[in-house]
Amino acid sequence: MNDKRDVAPDSTAARVALWRALHVEADPPPHVLEDKIGLQLLAPDEGWRARGDMDPQFTRPFRASIVARARFIEDLVVEQAGFDDGKPAVVVSTGVSMYLTTDANAAALREVAAFAPGSTFAMTFLLPLEMADPGVRPGLEMAEKGARASGTPFLSFFTPQEMLALAHEAGFKEARHVSAADLTRRYFTGRTDGLRPPNNAEELLVAKT
Repeated sequence: MNDKRDVAPDSTAARVALWRALHVEADPPPHVLEDKIGLQLLAPDEGWRARGDMDPQFTRPFRASIVARARFIEDLVVEQAGFDDGKPAVVVSTGVSMYLTTDANAAALREVAAFAPGSTFAMTFLLPLEMADPGVRPGLEMAEKGARASGTPFLSFFTPQEMLALAHEAGFKEARHVSAADLTRRYFTGRTDGLRPPNNAEELLVAKT
């Protein structure tokens, strides 16, 4: 029996977990989010930081985006406890929409739009890759290629206008786009190291019933 664990971050979920830990290790305080649980669960070999997809400089905008979206969601649900379908709820979907078809994303929106009045749905969505900042477009294209090669291709890309339209069509009373610039103002203002999420990459929809 071989007990050696294959801990190479060959999935986007594992990579995101390591980026969250890398934010604490590589970026100076204040930290937007302090989370090393994923690192502890993965328990990678000591050389994981030397991987190309863990390079502190190359991954800076991506990990900034990851920790910003996570912190935004945590702030949003900080007061939610338990679930009662007769009461307003907060439903979250991050890092998922690109793996679903447009129809599947629309179905998810319709399902949550039928929740109790006052419920909130927060989800991330990936903009068309050609819209991304030039500095991060190669990294996004690499991620898309890797996802396709691993059998989990990116299926859906949305402009903010398309995402808002999809939310309204699903039945939400209110919908707003939370951009990378919004997250930068909220969590990265005053930083001297230039850390911030990239524009026009992965951003957020917040919709209310």
